[in-house]
Amino acid sequence: MSTHKRVNGDYAISTVGASDNVSITTHTVTITGNLNVAGTQTTVNSTDTDIADRLIVLNKGESGAGVTGNISGIQLDRGSSTDARLAYVESVDKWNIDQGNGTLTPIVSSASGLTTVVDDTSPQLGGDLDINSNSIVSTSNGNIAIAPNGSGITIINSAIKLSEESDPSGEANVTKLYAKEAGSGGTGLYFVTDTFGPDELVSKSKAIVYGIIF
Repeated sequence: MSTHKRVNGDYAISTVGASDNVSITTHTVTITGNLNVAGTQTTVNSTDTDIADRLIVLNKGESGAGVTGNISGIQLDRGSSTDARLAYVESVDKWNIDQGNGTLTPIVSSASGLTTVVDDTSPQLGGDLDINSNSIVSTSNGNIAIAPNGSGITIINSAIKLSEESDPSGEANVTKLYAKEAGSGGTGLYFVTDTFGPDELVSKSKAIVYGIIF
């Protein structure tokens, strides 16, 4: 048996005590019309929630120029682990992500490009690295090391262009190869070790001449 109650005008249900509650126990509650919740907290205990809206508005009713509380977003409860968050941070004007370490890190859009990989201690490429006419540059006179793993070797599939420079100092267990104005060797290609050099590598034609002379 079903009951259909119709009222004329507004219909209100109120409790007497300030802490009294209203409970509805049923299989399904259907509301035909809008639902306005005027309280300060809404808790939904459901396993599956389906929302048809294509855009969900957070921080609705903001009267300031930006998020007054600085942060607005979604937070994931991870139990005893630190919560993960996806939030817009007004102070930096960027979307930020917290992977569960308690730190919000700006998300860089593909339009502006990645600005730093300093937080990734073992970055990997998913394809060829295109430097786009730029250079790989170290800072503070630091070295640039290319170090294959294990028995791997460094392969360079092109000519190598060496700019002329002054004689570098020798270094133990290291052979330094560099370019300088060609001398009697005719190559302009020099080397230095901790015990020998600087000296110039000799070209084939020069070596033949020297062989005939000596």
